[in-house]
Amino acid sequence: MNAKNYSTIGLLSLLYLGLCQVTEGQVATKDTVTTARPLSFSDRNTDRPIAYGVQPAWKVTSAISSVSGNDLRKNLTTNLGNTLFGRLPGLTVGQSGGEPGNDSPSLRARGTNTYGTGRNVLVLVDGYESSYEQLVPDEIETVSLLKDASATAIYGLRGANGVLLITTKRGADSPLVVNFSTQQGFHTATRLPQFLGSYDYARLYNEGLKNDGKAPLYTDTDLDAYRTGSDPYFHPNVNWYDQVLRKTAPISTYNLNFKGGNSSVRYFVLLNAVMSNGLYKNTGDMVAESVNSQYSRVNFRSNVDINLTKRLSASLTLGGSVEDKSNPGGTTTGGIFNSLATLPPNAFPVYNANGTFGGTSALSNPLANLLQTGSYTSNGRTIQTNLRFTEQLDMLAPGLSVSAAVSFNNFFRSYSDKTKQYERYFATKGVAGDTLYTRFGQNTSLVGNEANSDQYRNIIFQGFLNYDRTIGRHSISALLMYNSDSYTNTTQGSNAIESLPFKHLGGGGRLTYTNSDKYIGEVSVGYMGSEAFPKGGRFGFFPAASVGWIASNEAFLKNNALVTYLKLRASYGLTGNDQIGSPNRYFYEQPYRYTAAYYLGTGNTQVNGLVEGVANPNVSWEKEKKLNVGVELTLAKRLDIGLDIFRQDRYDILAAPNSTVPQYIGTTLPQLNQGKVTNSGFEATVRYSSGPTTGTSASQLQYMVEASGWYAQNKIVYNSEAIRLYDYQYTTGQPIGQPFGLQALGLFRDQADIAASPRQIFAPVQPGDIKYKDQNGDGIIDQNDTRPIGNTSIPTLTLSLHSRLQYKGFDLEFLFQGVTGRTTYFGGTLFQAFQNNGQVGPIALNRWTPETAATATYPRLSASNNLNNFQFSDYWQRDGSFIKLRSLELGYTVASQLISRVKLSNARLFVNGTNLFSLDRMDGYADPEVIGGYPPLRTVSIGIRLQF
Repeated sequence: MNAKNYSTIGLLSLLYLGLCQVTEGQVATKDTVTTARPLSFSDRNTDRPIAYGVQPAWKVTSAISSVSGNDLRKNLTTNLGNTLFGRLPGLTVGQSGGEPGNDSPSLRARGTNTYGTGRNVLVLVDGYESSYEQLVPDEIETVSLLKDASATAIYGLRGANGVLLITTKRGADSPLVVNFSTQQGFHTATRLPQFLGSYDYARLYNEGLKNDGKAPLYTDTDLDAYRTGSDPYFHPNVNWYDQVLRKTAPISTYNLNFKGGNSSVRYFVLLNAVMSNGLYKNTGDMVAESVNSQYSRVNFRSNVDINLTKRLSASLTLGGSVEDKSNPGGTTTGGIFNSLATLPPNAFPVYNANGTFGGTSALSNPLANLLQTGSYTSNGRTIQTNLRFTEQLDMLAPGLSVSAAVSFNNFFRSYSDKTKQYERYFATKGVAGDTLYTRFGQNTSLVGNEANSDQYRNIIFQGFLNYDRTIGRHSISALLMYNSDSYTNTTQGSNAIESLPFKHLGGGGRLTYTNSDKYIGEVSVGYMGSEAFPKGGRFGFFPAASVGWIASNEAFLKNNALVTYLKLRASYGLTGNDQIGSPNRYFYEQPYRYTAAYYLGTGNTQVNGLVEGVANPNVSWEKEKKLNVGVELTLAKRLDIGLDIFRQDRYDILAAPNSTVPQYIGTTLPQLNQGKVTNSGFEATVRYSSGPTTGTSASQLQYMVEASGWYAQNKIVYNSEAIRLYDYQYTTGQPIGQPFGLQALGLFRDQADIAASPRQIFAPVQPGDIKYKDQNGDGIIDQNDTRPIGNTSIPTLTLSLHSRLQYKGFDLEFLFQGVTGRTTYFGGTLFQAFQNNGQVGPIALNRWTPETAATATYPRLSASNNLNNFQFSDYWQRDGSFIKLRSLELGYTVASQLISRVKLSNARLFVNGTNLFSLDRMDGYADPEVIGGYPPLRTVSIGIRLQF
């Protein structure tokens, strides 16, 4: 029996156990099918997730934003990270492409805070670090982003980048509720690159040759054959995207969950399956040596809470997934897309006249690569478990409790790589008019490699002492905790196994005091150490404090009909980041990891050897001081306003001392904790709603409109960079990742313009070439003239518009996200015509010629690699701002009298769309988030949700 069969039996067993916990005779209760109303006046007493616990929302003085799992269901995607666009104020999600199973986004809280290696947020699932991207919205209660020091200091040297808390659903003291849902839809590419056909390619290539002073390659007869398509084998016109990709690819998802319990046992049990096909044609259906591009995953979860005695309770969390991925040709398909974007349309036909594959020695056939080079499949397994016991110690002190928890999390993925080669032929016409075929490559048998695998596993122990007591107008909540976690990343290849262990040890505490439900004070501390640092410097202390004032509970606002809620809060503290150099993170050890070549003897023989590096015995983690001031306001119980202003000062960032030690001393310098970055900005949310439904108003129009915006701008204060010739070349004072390049002044008008301009050394220039600005006034354009140009790829400002409307049984919900303050770059074969024997895109149609000199927006064409025109410069930069419709859903809830006969408590039909369109400055050439490679996906689906 294979692994899949074992997995299926395990999932069915979990569902059976969950059903066995249901008390006979329980009746399904109605649960709303629309998403919960966002946090507002009526939700102030609702518990909100915080570090290692929950607090009523009115008590929270930290900067925390949350979204419910029900809201995340509005985006149909295989990766949980890609449901978070625009959902959490302060969270920047970086799109990486749309390939199912290989679409992990980056997650950054309040922009970028360090130029070091570790920039992403710390992600915890139910309080423990674990793989999160395989989770599905149906098993998630909330996702919360902890942003300021009072929220993250307790995480010690791991909290500076922010913390993303994912809380899964649990049972309730209620009758059994069964939910079933399914969605059936299809993917399409948001945008695919557009290239010119063979006729335009050939005539523009001739023009480029002419501009280079060379004879044309294509005759008038060739051009006519390309234009008419009369000779498809010797004058092909191949759109390789059409040959390799299909227009749509199916996706489907199924979900079944059970929730309920009683005063003794509460449970939530889930089984979810998702299947998504890639955009490639089903090559596995065509030949036995290939496979179809597919991704499938089964998720299971069983969360159980048990009252063992009156004082002792236990909580068991068990979740996991089994995923399978297959691709023709390779583990990921970035190479295929690079080939599609490079191969000229007239290079060769897909198939020659005799049925063989077209190709040359240097250029392979993209379709044949999918059909004839083998396959790459993988199987991933994730398990997330934790067990927690809690004992109430009211006999010692009312409100006192102690708990202990252990968690084990494991992710393992194995790979099966089957490769082969194939024959391809280039056809030419012989003297007698016959066809001659030149063979390249050879047919081989499949060769398998089953040795590669990746594994992540951790084990975590935690202990807690909690105190929660209210005496009169005074309320005290206190927490002391101990944490020990160890985790290992293991990569196994054909010849070696690399295992990287990590260890953290420490604890923390939090004390919250409230007076008269008006005044709130909180102090939190973290104390944590890591084995990545030298003895005597492995542990750090991270304090934070916050205060809050609920002014609306004061007498002068107590019964105010306009200001129904007003809270002011502020926080300040110290946090840390220990992700400073993995995998070579033991900077305090003497390194010999560098290599050098020595040439010895009369034969000048090369001998490789090790080079001694310089250790840093005082290496430490990055530290950050965080200041946050916020206000929460509700007017007339309808209008909610939230505003946070923050400043974050990161210091002790690792940097080489290039400013004080010259490179000519001939040694590799150690990384020292001397870098500094400052980051500041704001987050604002405005929400207006129609209020709760009462009486007959439930049949009227109900609505909610929420607009959010968050801004973060960082600046490098110090990075010990080498001394520059000119001040404008320093990265100090610039944002992290600031592009440096040449400043373009347009195109040279004529030879006189060239003669009157500084000399550009990259290549001989002609009229129609790009003219650059001489920044230092030396009369020469070279790398000394590079300066800051444009913005980084990370937006400084993100905007979100979320709205929900409901009228009788109909509901409509949408989410727009917009970003600005970012720059994209028009590089590569899509924009650089004929470079590296590549294609030419429509952008080149508006090229410079003597006739179009006044209106041209593209430089003159060149059939060779033009070293002048394609220098990194602002000529090829574009405003990367965009507005995207991230989700749209239209649904109808069937009237209860129509479904009561089949014992349904709720039934809802809906149509759903994800990433439906984008408004941007890319002129239709590419998606503004992912310019090259596998494109982001647009998804349209229909679905049904049933509740019993």
